[in-house]
Amino acid sequence: MPFMKNSIRYPFVILIGFFFGIFVFLPINEFTSYYEYNREMELSVWQFMKMQQWRAITLETPVKFFFYLVFGGLMGLVSVLLMTVFRERNRLIDQLRRELNKNLTTLISKGESDEIEFKSSFRYDYRLQKVNKALEIMIMKTIAGFMNTQGGTLLIGVADDGSILGLEADYNTLSRKDNDGYTQLLMSAIADKMGTPSCKLVKILFQMQEGKEVCRVIVLPSPLPVYLKEDNQHHFYVRTGSGTREMDIREAITFIKVKWG
Repeated sequence: MPFMKNSIRYPFVILIGFFFGIFVFLPINEFTSYYEYNREMELSVWQFMKMQQWRAITLETPVKFFFYLVFGGLMGLVSVLLMTVFRERNRLIDQLRRELNKNLTTLISKGESDEIEFKSSFRYDYRLQKVNKALEIMIMKTIAGFMNTQGGTLLIGVADDGSILGLEADYNTLSRKDNDGYTQLLMSAIADKMGTPSCKLVKILFQMQEGKEVCRVIVLPSPLPVYLKEDNQHHFYVRTGSGTREMDIREAITFIKVKWG
């Protein structure tokens, strides 16, 4: 769990920062001070640095000691925070790269799972033969569920049994009947239902399969809990097996505490 790892890592790095503050930053400052103000002293630069450091350690100059102690600790804390951010960013980039390298045929052949889901369409209801807004909500729930767990891939234009339906029926419901219009529609729905920052976790691709176009939505795990806005209320969804489930308040609080600390 990130929280537990950081609770161990932070004090260790801060301790190293303390060490650097007293044994690296302080001597460097005294080195420059010697040549700027004390060149006429009988002491050599190394003797001067050693003397000033010893005076600080023995608290003859307590202000200097605590200044460099705190300064080093803060530098250590900033370093570990930056490393954590870069590590998470690189992890997400690696995951996206792995998803992009997966073959579409192979993905479909594996069937639905906790990381893969098929949807016949985004808004066109094949059963009712018309636009059905409820289908859009179902897809938003799936995307939110992926974000709140380990990420995953959503294939639109693929039936539950893996047969390819394509996007033509969905395209015919749009004013701009191409994949650019489709991408804009998806991203607008994500921004509206989950917030604009969530769009950064989604990569949309269009691939041909059996002569039909399929929309491949790659969803990365979110660094923060994602809530889906529905009927002026916010809901929390996660992936469980090959489906998406809404958690009640108590379940969500426990899940969020364990996953994000």
